[in-house]
Amino acid sequence: MKLPAGIEKWGSGVLGLVSVLLLANIVGQVRGNHARASQPRLATQSSARVRAGKGLSRSSDDLARYDPAVHLEELKELDARPLPDLERNIFDFVESAPSPAAPTKQVASQTATPVAAAAPSPQPPPPPPVLLKPVGYNEMPGGVKEAFASYEDQVLVVHEGDVVASKYKILKITPSAITVEDDSSHQTVELPIPQ
Repeated sequence: MKLPAGIEKWGSGVLGLVSVLLLANIVGQVRGNHARASQPRLATQSSARVRAGKGLSRSSDDLARYDPAVHLEELKELDARPLPDLERNIFDFVESAPSPAAPTKQVASQTATPVAAAAPSPQPPPPPPVLLKPVGYNEMPGGVKEAFASYEDQVLVVHEGDVVASKYKILKITPSAITVEDDSSHQTVELPIPQ
């Protein structure tokens, strides 16, 4: 749309004047904020009441009663005091409760011979876990059972009597489990097949 030449000149002049006025207003506000920020602010009780009335926490009013000046002499005196001797182990995270089986001093003095508690025999270490993981089951025509098992990122098809990795002998295959004997520990384990 084409406007007459006179209206375009007047419109651009008005827009230029409005933009100059807006720019002057922004500059005035920025200078006014800097001037107010550079003046020291005096805290009065009335301003404290206004701040408390605006919902500030009570803790800020509690801190106002303390002297903000640092007294280095008092700090040096506090630093010169010896630390208390603590009777605790920082690496002992669980407090040990007295065992109920331990006799008290009074009972121990009445008995003639103390009874030694039998030390439990150390348990043998558990056998290593079987690394053969069952995956599935299949029954071939003629009743031959086979299972699918994973071992070290390989999927194997195993039958009864097979030996996997010269370590695991397949004893029995059922639709729900594979019975395996570990040759190194002579442990028999039933591994469930996921359904």
